[in-house]
Amino acid sequence: MLADPPITRGSGHSPALAALLSFLWPGLGQGLIAGQRRAAALFAVPAVLALLLLAYGLARGPFVFAAQLFADRNIGLAAVVILILLGVLRVAAVVHAYRAGEPRETRRRFDRAVLVGLVAVIVASHLGSSCLLLAYSNAGAQMFGSPANSSLIDLTMPGTSLAPGQTPGSLPTPVSGGRVTILLTGISAGENLYDSIMVVSYDPKANSVQMISVPRDSAYFPLYFGGVYSAKINSLPRYVSTGVIRSPDSPYLTLVKEIGYLVGIPINYYAAMDVDGFVQMIDMVGGIDVVNPNPIADGTYDWLDGIHYGFYLSAGPHHLDGKNALAYVRSRHTVGDYDWGRASRQQEVLVDLLHKMAQPSQILNLPKLISTLGSSVTTDFPGNKVADFVAAGQSVPKGNMKQVVLGPPYSIPIPNDPYYRYCLLNAKVVALSIQWFGQDSTWYGKPTPANTCP
Repeated sequence: MLADPPITRGSGHSPALAALLSFLWPGLGQGLIAGQRRAAALFAVPAVLALLLLAYGLARGPFVFAAQLFADRNIGLAAVVILILLGVLRVAAVVHAYRAGEPRETRRRFDRAVLVGLVAVIVASHLGSSCLLLAYSNAGAQMFGSPANSSLIDLTMPGTSLAPGQTPGSLPTPVSGGRVTILLTGISAGENLYDSIMVVSYDPKANSVQMISVPRDSAYFPLYFGGVYSAKINSLPRYVSTGVIRSPDSPYLTLVKEIGYLVGIPINYYAAMDVDGFVQMIDMVGGIDVVNPNPIADGTYDWLDGIHYGFYLSAGPHHLDGKNALAYVRSRHTVGDYDWGRASRQQEVLVDLLHKMAQPSQILNLPKLISTLGSSVTTDFPGNKVADFVAAGQSVPKGNMKQVVLGPPYSIPIPNDPYYRYCLLNAKVVALSIQWFGQDSTWYGKPTPANTCP
């Protein structure tokens, strides 16, 4: 076996050039300048393995890879360790390559300056990147931590006794390779009222997505644990937490299960966001582009500041910042628009936002985006499944996405109601559920619930 020649002085090799080559790729200086093939392989092979790992991670696209680093704590920490070890390897390779040459007296200071500069660049870049990646992973751990610690939703069991045969339940786990359904809720700051209620269901077999929005003013609907609820659906968690409604589940879980019961599709996971988080998210991606279907003239819109009133937007395309995007999805007092109009706009903004965040240009913005959101988002979605879900969502053709708001003809206004409530027409909602979800619908093959409208 041929051994590499020892590092010697007087070989005539340029230390600065050898160090620079190994800076560009570990082992390159040893192989091309010093002729030390074994040393070159020792430094180059780990770097090649790291490159292969990166290529594997990027196989499904940069955005999916970024989601995996963010949401899966174990992968994020492993990436930090690999990045630090790679930095140590590069420093060792540069120093080793430098020592393989002979610094000339006339260039000794220059060669040393090059070495110090290269090492400083490696240390700064790898430590900086590691800190950024660690903050990124920590933000993900915060978002995908225990929802019970969140101030946005109430998961505490009310102090009431359970009815015979009732036990505190949990959400059903999706079947492997089967449909995954998430409830997205938006909560008004300080009001504990869920003004945005949207079900998003992904069917991997058909590679399709169904989005159903339940207007917040829906009332007089059957409860999954018995009885009829006459108040607006967005206040259901509040009445459970105060004991007005006796539920076998926590306040927020009662809302989640009730939406799944009405729509006819079991909900597996949930996510809640307050309005502050929504505004920040829109602003951080540079705003969103929407096409407003009808003019908005809402003189009562309050801008959540108690000072200014009125939101007006012409029909057609618009670029909206966070503040105006929030008004776009909250305004509901334009004549002929009402609650189902804004629910439809909420679906539009959600789709536009997801498309905007999926752009490669937004990847570097994700750490700041997610870190800033922090306590503004709560979810029980498993972090280690986020990347798979993102990858699946990106593969759904636009023609395989269905969207509906359960306003008219799926609901009717309650006559002479001072609270502007609407009643869901159970038969029509059940028919829609079976049409969209087929045998996955909980109403498939079962009798339609009786009409509960007054």
